[in-house]
Amino acid sequence: MLNLARQSIKIPSHISAKLDGDVLFLNGPLAEATIDLRVFIFINADKTKITISDKLLPSSVGNQKLEGKALQGSTFALIRQNISGIAGGFRKQLHLVGVGYRASTESKETHQILSLKLGYSHKVELMVPACLKIVCLKPTVISVYGQDKHEVSQMAAIIKSYRFPEPYKGKGILYQDEKILRKEGKRS
Repeated sequence: MLNLARQSIKIPSHISAKLDGDVLFLNGPLAEATIDLRVFIFINADKTKITISDKLLPSSVGNQKLEGKALQGSTFALIRQNISGIAGGFRKQLHLVGVGYRASTESKETHQILSLKLGYSHKVELMVPACLKIVCLKPTVISVYGQDKHEVSQMAAIIKSYRFPEPYKGKGILYQDEKILRKEGKRS
């Protein structure tokens, strides 16, 4: 990651970046983001590139050289993810495989509720955070959409945790391109 972090991040024309102390503000067409920094970053004069230094900010404590190099790559990835999230957002698709497995969404006053039928004696209902949007493309296909990659992945993992795919019949909740290694059943 260190070689990548030495490169500069290009800021698209429809996104504006502003540095205020140790906080980076990013504004775009879909949303805005704030990133708390622990290393120095530099924005060039025409605001088209961000360069990340390996020197820690004075507010950060720790070994200046080692932590600075470690945080340089993390900061690079975090800024790049936020820029792509603001520009286009992130999406994860889940497939429900099994007889009777269904999903539906309901909108309440202030939030959205995802209702899952997964072969239990009851429905599983999840409250969706305000920063995410969940759409049921089909009764067996769920799409999770949002600007923050971590939030999208976390919500998809929570949904999947209600019915992990099992290796004998292949039933469960799977990510879009996930393959299950099927096991052979008992031999008689």
